[in-house]
Amino acid sequence: MYKMTDSSLSSDKFPDVVELNVGGSHFTTCLATLRKYPESMLATMFSGRHRLARDKEGRYFIDRDGTYFKFVLDFLRSDDLPDIPPNSLEHAYNEAQFYGLEPLMVLLENTPTLSAQKLRQDYLKTFDDFEILLDTLIEEAKKPLSKCPYRTTSVKIGLSGIMLQRNFKENEYPTGEGHNCYVTQKAFCIFHPLHTCKKAEVDVFMDCLTLELGRRGFSARGAENNPPQCPWCTKWLHEVVFTWW
Repeated sequence: MYKMTDSSLSSDKFPDVVELNVGGSHFTTCLATLRKYPESMLATMFSGRHRLARDKEGRYFIDRDGTYFKFVLDFLRSDDLPDIPPNSLEHAYNEAQFYGLEPLMVLLENTPTLSAQKLRQDYLKTFDDFEILLDTLIEEAKKPLSKCPYRTTSVKIGLSGIMLQRNFKENEYPTGEGHNCYVTQKAFCIFHPLHTCKKAEVDVFMDCLTLELGRRGFSARGAENNPPQCPWCTKWLHEVVFTWW
């Protein structure tokens, strides 16, 4: 990401005012600002123990995206959370991690956007096959595009819970264990187990699913506000709609 050599071989004596080139974006700041948090990567880089790469104008070069470095610099100058657009919060957090700025990381983690994202991700981590489901949905949704550049495609999935079967009275189950499940017939795949069979969790799962697809760059939504449910085995049928252009 940046070039440093051991201090026994070479070192830099930095000026009080430092010119930076971060991925092609230029910044000017005080050396004391960069050294503000002694345990951070930035403080280490500008400690004087290492030699950093420079661009042709003599600016110290850091091979990171300068778009988000401005938020890091704003934090160092004020110790407050900068005004960061919601769609840049995750990028800013990644930069805070890279530069070892734990106080900035804590501030970002407590924003509504990243707090909600962490809750979603912690919930989804309870499903071992969730990433496989995402990949499967994407591949299936793309298949019709090989024949025609449709604006939208959709995939039907079944969702089931841990308690798949109720306690049925004798002869109540239409065809025994092999009942003619509407959801199984219609769905491309069945994802289970959810933690419950309640619609509230199914709705949460679908919201998390479409948001994670959005984080991957896809425009996707659940098509059903009131999804059908098999009355015998409690599976829910949902449809995920992808918009391609």
